[in-house]
Amino acid sequence: MRIPLAGELPSAGAIKSAALWVVLVASCAVMISAGALFASKLKTNAAIDKLRAGKNIVIDPATASPALLEARAALLLKRGRIEEAQPLLDQAPLRADDAIQVRMLYNMANARMRAAVREIEKGNFDKAIPMVSLAKSEYRSALRLDPSNWDAKYNLDVSMRLVRDLPQAVPEDEEKPLETPEKLWTDLPGTPKGLP
Repeated sequence: MRIPLAGELPSAGAIKSAALWVVLVASCAVMISAGALFASKLKTNAAIDKLRAGKNIVIDPATASPALLEARAALLLKRGRIEEAQPLLDQAPLRADDAIQVRMLYNMANARMRAAVREIEKGNFDKAIPMVSLAKSEYRSALRLDPSNWDAKYNLDVSMRLVRDLPQAVPEDEEKPLETPEKLWTDLPGTPKGLP
């Protein structure tokens, strides 16, 4: 191939040859990146399969794919390791879609409810109340993302029956106008009426 001198235009053959080389290099780069992406997907899927089979695989929450975050969190929650699953749930809103976030929130809330029920059975109400409150918050977050999730609605209702949401206290420096009801109770509940 002859290199053109200054002021000369390259021949049509030289242009075609250079264009072929550019296309060849670009296609090789695309194939290499596609191969690397495919290998990464295979590795991620293998890790997810191992986690679902119950094998403990440590992942980096900052770089793991959303599906891998979900699988690792599910394994930890099955084993009752809520504190270790929390950082995975914290990473989900950064890169997971709504469906994965809803499943992770729902699973975390269910794990908290199971732990709260165990504490209630032991009589440790002081430990159970914060767990139920956190579970309610996570059910509500899941419902904000997917209002049609019937299971989350049902479990939120159950959790609200366990620990009621009390009205917020009014600060003492603010004076609230006293509203006196006309009659608070007409009768005591369960008191029989009539003569003895």
